[in-house]
Amino acid sequence: MDLAPGAIASWRAHSQRLWGERFATPMDAFAHLGAVQSQEYQPSKLTPAMRAVPDDEGLAFAGPKAVDALIEQGAVVRTHVLRPTWHTVPVGDLRMMLTASADRVKQLMGTNDRAFGFDAALFARATAALAEATAGGRHLTREEASAALAEAGIPDPTGQRLGHLLAHAELSMVVCSGTPKGAKQTYANFDERVPAGPIAQDEAIRELARRFFASRGPATVKDFTRWATLKVADAKAAVADLGLEEVQVEGFTLYFAHEPPAPREGGPVVDFVQGFDEMMCSYTDSKDLVLHHSMPRSVFPDRPRFNSAILLDGQVIGNWKATPKRDVLLVETWRVRGFTAAEIAALRRGADRLRAWYGKPEMELGLDHA
Repeated sequence: MDLAPGAIASWRAHSQRLWGERFATPMDAFAHLGAVQSQEYQPSKLTPAMRAVPDDEGLAFAGPKAVDALIEQGAVVRTHVLRPTWHTVPVGDLRMMLTASADRVKQLMGTNDRAFGFDAALFARATAALAEATAGGRHLTREEASAALAEAGIPDPTGQRLGHLLAHAELSMVVCSGTPKGAKQTYANFDERVPAGPIAQDEAIRELARRFFASRGPATVKDFTRWATLKVADAKAAVADLGLEEVQVEGFTLYFAHEPPAPREGGPVVDFVQGFDEMMCSYTDSKDLVLHHSMPRSVFPDRPRFNSAILLDGQVIGNWKATPKRDVLLVETWRVRGFTAAEIAALRRGADRLRAWYGKPEMELGLDHA
């Protein structure tokens, strides 16, 4: 297969539905992606929103309220799964994802377990206390969860210790996110919120692999392994069972479920994606393919000035930061190189889509580059 530079990025943008036909709703986008990394909840809403059709006048894609509604309804839950961080996941997929990867994630958390002095007996007491405190539809804020743990005799359930105990309970299928109370996330009883339906671990891993390569391919086995915190042997077995096609690119063996899209016509495309968008954080082994092919890898900073990324034709070319003000969205940008006139025009269009999503009538766009 003869691929032009940047073709993998374009292929992935179509697989993820950042490009091409958008989904009818953000819920459909969640269902396709399976999991959206969301340690920062507000920016994370951009990921499903950008992949869904506009739901309000003046928007280029779905608005943030549509994503908030899914959280409030319990259609998706924000919880610890796949890796030791937050993800937002369709509620019907959560049990499958935890079955596939929770034990491995807990192993990664073992260092902190020991540092905090936590052992199996303490975790058993803590999870039992949280299960009882959330039973009957009670959704607890962090402060209320802390109080329940303290009442059960768990020493100092505050700060990072509390976060670690709650994450362990999430991975143990005891609690997951509940209905927010104002701006505060809550914790709900897992079995009351998540549909029943046990699944064997090998079947869960195979389903996770199917979802990953259908929504993120072409990607390597290591990309999948690290995304889902799996043993390499288990990931390889799942990929073999699925019978995925493969392509060789720059020394990587990339697997895919859908044929490459037709070559895109027209001028450059610039997308402003949040810092943990799946276009970037889904790929670790083949992460260099995410960087723009027009520039050497060495010019991309290890610590970018801003966290969120500017994608030029699907590849990272710089970073951005948005600061909402009363009637204006200030968008600061930094790029690893200067842009052509056509690229600047595409950059302005991308920033204007962002302005509309933030609900601001005006925009100030700052341009800076190396």
